[in-house]
This record gives sequence, structure tokens and C-alpha cells, in this order.
Amino acid sequence: MSRIGVYGGTFDPVHLGHLVPAVRALDTFLFDALVFVPAARPPHKQGEPLTPFSHRFAMLALATHPYERLLVSDLELEGNGPAYTVDTLARFRRRHPDDELFFLMGSDSFSQIGTWHHWEELVDLAHLVVLHRATVWGDELRRRVPAALHPRLRVVEPFADVPAAGPSARLVYLLDHEPFPVSATHLRERLRQGLPIRELVPPEVYRYILKYRLYAQEKRSIDGL
Repeated sequence: MSRIGVYGGTFDPVHLGHLVPAVRALDTFLFDALVFVPAARPPHKQGEPLTPFSHRFAMLALATHPYERLLVSDLELEGNGPAYTVDTLARFRRRHPDDELFFLMGSDSFSQIGTWHHWEELVDLAHLVVLHRATVWGDELRRRVPAALHPRLRVVEPFADVPAAGPSARLVYLLDHEPFPVSATHLRERLRQGLPIRELVPPEVYRYILKYRLYAQEKRSIDGL
């Protein structure tokens, strides 16, 4: 039986705030693979500008290439209409019926899980690994999530032994790593203003963004390029 992590998101663009916690989770939970799944048609962002899937997938492929156990999947291109997380995770479960699945999400997203489509089904499909975002954590996070999830919560320090779950239990692991204070929204705004982001994304992603002039960059030079 393999242990597989699934990390969903728009990744617009992928940045070190995604990658650093992902590697912490990879080494803490000893995943055989950690699969990034860029959203194809995120229902919570319908009508909002979204960089084409091909660009977001390519940037993820570049960012994960140096890591043997980090992979990227185009699973959310399947089907029509909004791509709900519960449906994506159910597809993973059907493809890996005998493996142990973990779904990764930021604490900002987890704080709103009670509003997610069929969230009760989602939390029974896989363990959750909640990554520490600076915006919400600790007691405030606990207050925001449904009370039904409170008995499942387990705080885990990076690289510590992970408490074992029973054969049918689905736990929620709060990975208490140092939060990385950057967001994709912040990066997109900096790029629009022609401000530097070189230290906040992998170098391959940085070059890709410049090459294809993503995020409506101003014409003035960025980081001297």
C-alpha cells in the first residue's frame, strides 16, 4: 500500500509558499508521491480572471521537476462544468482503492471547509493535511471549522512521527510548520506593478512568467531583466 498526497489549488502562479510546505509534508508523512492537481474550472472563481490551465500546469511541472516524488496531474481536465474537490478526490480514490490518501490544503481554505460542496463526503475520502497559513491558525482555526471535525484534529510538528489512524478513520493533521508569508494574489499584483518576485518563486517559474509576459506585467524592466 502506497501513501499518496494530493495537493489541489489554482496555483496561479505556483510559488515557494506552496512548495516549501509541500516538501515539509512530503518528508513528515513519508509520501510515496505528492501530486499537485491544478484546478481546471474552480467553482469559487467562476467569472474571475484565471491564467489558462496550460500555463499553470507548465509552471507546476517546472517547479516540481527537481523533486523525484513531486508530480503534477491534469485530472481536473476530465468532465464538464465546475470541478469540485470532492469529485476530484473521488476519482483519485477510484484509481487508488488500496492506497492511503491525504489531501493537502492551506489553513485559510480549511477554515471555510464548511461551505465546500459536499464537504462531509470529502473529509471521508482521505485524511486532510492542513498547511499553516499566517492568516488563520490555532484556536481561531478551530472555531471556524465544523464542530464535527474537532475530534479528528491532530497537531503535527514537521518531521515528527505522525499518529497512526485506524483502518477506517479519516484524520485532520494540522502541520505546524513556519508559515511562508506569500500569496499568489500578492505575486500577481507585484507583477502588474513591475515589482520583483525573483525570491518568491522557483527560478524556472520566474523565467517562464517573464517569457510569456503573464499577469499583465508593466513594460518597465523587472529585476533588471
